[in-house]
Amino acid sequence: MSWRSRRATILSLHPEALQTRTVKGMKVKCMAGLCALGLAASAVAAAGDGYIEYTGSAIGRRESEFLYGERHFLRTDEGRLAERTVLYTCANGAPFARKVVHYVEAAAPDFLLDDASNGMQEGVRTQGTARTMFFKASGHDAEKSAPVPDVPGLVVDAGFDAFIQAHWNELVAGNGVPLRFLVPSRLQEMNFEVRYLHADHFDGRSTQVFRMKLSGILGWFFSGIDVAYDAVDHQLVHYQGLSDLRGPSGDNFEANIVFHANDRKPSSAQAMAAAQAAPLAPCPR
Repeated sequence: MSWRSRRATILSLHPEALQTRTVKGMKVKCMAGLCALGLAASAVAAAGDGYIEYTGSAIGRRESEFLYGERHFLRTDEGRLAERTVLYTCANGAPFARKVVHYVEAAAPDFLLDDASNGMQEGVRTQGTARTMFFKASGHDAEKSAPVPDVPGLVVDAGFDAFIQAHWNELVAGNGVPLRFLVPSRLQEMNFEVRYLHADHFDGRSTQVFRMKLSGILGWFFSGIDVAYDAVDHQLVHYQGLSDLRGPSGDNFEANIVFHANDRKPSSAQAMAAAQAAPLAPCPR
């Protein structure tokens, strides 16, 4: 089935049947959580304490179609990734959205995604021993929230990277690995499967390519998200699939996102603080 045919099938399903067949809502809302793994997930470049920054570029289905840029700022603590800030930028370099991730758990961090282009916010917050997921579709909508389910092996947002690292050998050996992924926009966790596709080369690097798909019959309508990791250092170098950011039409971007190896450089606490404080505004049209 072609991408256009799948999309037509998805859009024909009833939008109110959230617990059964709302594949349209799933594509948009579910991807809002899924794409964090492509947009925010990447292995720490080197052990130790300090700061790292790098950039990425998201292009559309046509290679000349610029969608947005990304600026990542990472803080490590005793060799462990502790915090991440991502600025999503317009063609002129000005930020329109931001994601801040706190790795309270390696595979299940807290995070906040704030998109000034449409007022959408989503994330997970921890208060004491309670964890809450929340979602607001636009600046005009009220926030919806629910407790984060207490399920073994739950993966949240950029925690997908830790999942890949933990299951690397198993995946490369050809075994499909089930994944329970939290989707704040649907206020629930969902069942996926991650499989190894093939070895490849991208941007001059040897890579291993994995695919994440919905489990069961719903996987027929969603071709999945493909992620390529460096075969040696396991850093994310390429993401292909639906983005958690949306265009002016309200549809999620279909994005190819590239992270270049030679772009990583030392950063600082001041640079991360500036990224967290930078004002956000919609991109000029």
